[in-house]
Amino acid sequence: MKCRLLISFVSLLMSASVSLQAQTIIPFAKGVETKKEIRLSEVASGIKYIPLETTAESLLGQDILDVTFAGGYLFVCDYGKVFQFTPEGKFVRQIGRVGQGPGEYNQSVLAVAYDAAKKQIFLSDMRQGKVLVYSFDGTFIKDIKTEVGATSPYVDAAGNLFTMSSEYLHSKDRKGDDLFVYNQDGKRLYGLPFHFEKGKSYPGIVFVPAILYPYDGNLFYKNPLESTIFRLDGKKKVPVYKLDLSQYEKLSAEEEKLLLDTKNKAGTALSNEKKFYFYTLMETGKQMGIYYAQEDERRFAWYDKQTGKVCRVRSPHADKDGFTDDLEGGCPVMPYFLRDGKLIGVVPASVLLDKVKPGQAKGSLRQVIEDLMEDDNQVLQVITLNTK
Repeated sequence: MKCRLLISFVSLLMSASVSLQAQTIIPFAKGVETKKEIRLSEVASGIKYIPLETTAESLLGQDILDVTFAGGYLFVCDYGKVFQFTPEGKFVRQIGRVGQGPGEYNQSVLAVAYDAAKKQIFLSDMRQGKVLVYSFDGTFIKDIKTEVGATSPYVDAAGNLFTMSSEYLHSKDRKGDDLFVYNQDGKRLYGLPFHFEKGKSYPGIVFVPAILYPYDGNLFYKNPLESTIFRLDGKKKVPVYKLDLSQYEKLSAEEEKLLLDTKNKAGTALSNEKKFYFYTLMETGKQMGIYYAQEDERRFAWYDKQTGKVCRVRSPHADKDGFTDDLEGGCPVMPYFLRDGKLIGVVPASVLLDKVKPGQAKGSLRQVIEDLMEDDNQVLQVITLNTK
């Protein structure tokens, strides 16, 4: 009996040891203290500049929530509308419309997902607590009820919606799920609980969304109040990476201050300048791109998985973070998205015209610069990464 107990105890220790060893520490805070110029040719085999056609119907807002290539189309969401373009940037149609009726969504779009196989679009309306489903030709198909305040940024091969919510923060017993999975009928299949740390206080509201991204056949998740990146294994969260935030770790769960405008019934979150705000994780076989903000500035970091080193990507001659475009002579490329192995940046037309001299532009950028107007829609920078 004692022998069996000893074997069980040793097995438990070995299991815990393997779990700890499997979690890779990313020295983020220390790494981003160093700015390093990385030329595009060091990480990519090519870049393509795609101007998004500007019409009265396709005029984009200033910020872009999502850019996705799916089913032979290019989709762009600007937090208010979803636009469909050809892969070359020619406008096709707007998907859905703003309103309160069937097939209509609220003005704020905070998540959108695509099923290329079924040619369907899933648009989250968090204020109405539902996901609207459209076909790629713009036809409204159905609503999927979720819950008010939730967003669904990912749909798996079975059509299940991965949905995120911050309602767990209002739990009186410090228990609750921060990630849910719904089927196409709106039935909640299961939830994954948030781990409340003993003795730690948490804010009542979160202004930065959680991150959910696919890589190597798996789905990964990071809650904005945690520095751990988990791999989702069925109903379990398996810790894979730990972002070492050093002295800034304690700021992750800090309550944001609000500046209220009672006259216009609006409010603005006042961020802590030293706090890290993570928006996108772009993992590849050898690297991970990290789009984040600090000190009221959008920044980009590069993690080398082979060396274990992190740096902030910025040329000493540039006025913003991003790769130096030595392939086509463009302005710095700050990626916001990773789609089908390609990094995607977004640059305003006015910035491109101001920073790039026509005589220095090469490849696709040369033609774009010749035809571009200052008040045109943004231009996409699509990077094909090296595979070697």
